[in-house]
Amino acid sequence: MNIIKTMDPFHTESWCQQCTTDPYRVFALCFEHAGSIDQLRKLLLYLPLFIDQPKPAGKIPPYTICQAFMAISSVIDAAYAIYTGGSRLQVKKPGGYQSVFQTAAPPGQRNFAAYLITQGEYARLYKVLRKFFNYQPRERWKAALHALLYHSLTGNAIGIELNVFAVWFYLSKLLEMAWLVAAC
Repeated sequence: MNIIKTMDPFHTESWCQQCTTDPYRVFALCFEHAGSIDQLRKLLLYLPLFIDQPKPAGKIPPYTICQAFMAISSVIDAAYAIYTGGSRLQVKKPGGYQSVFQTAAPPGQRNFAAYLITQGEYARLYKVLRKFFNYQPRERWKAALHALLYHSLTGNAIGIELNVFAVWFYLSKLLEMAWLVAAC
């Protein structure tokens, strides 16, 4: 079987008009074009609420939903490339956990607050990838993401059993990890 070579292996051109072969750049592009970590976290929290309802999500424009889901799909692909490549993910200041996670600023004024990544995972961000891909393979993650996107835009039943909490939890954790890597 021939493997097709592409200049855009993470499919970033469709949502940010930039091709990249660097998985770390995908993380940065996600937060530059698809929204901040807080916006993406709120989107992932808001959309599963419509899984059991016969109408699509109406408060968020469809373009915003599609762009965010394409970016998250690219982040999954980039994370998989890093995971299978075996490279180490590190932030510049390994002792910087306190400054990122435990700030005295009120929640509404924080740019980022870690809700899901623990101090141990912050020291070894590769653990987040291992847990993410051990929960289910990349193809099943992408299928769950597409099913959630389809249902949130159309309101039609997706016809599969989807553990909405697990999808939200692991995707939010992956996005937090990507934000930490992109911020360095």
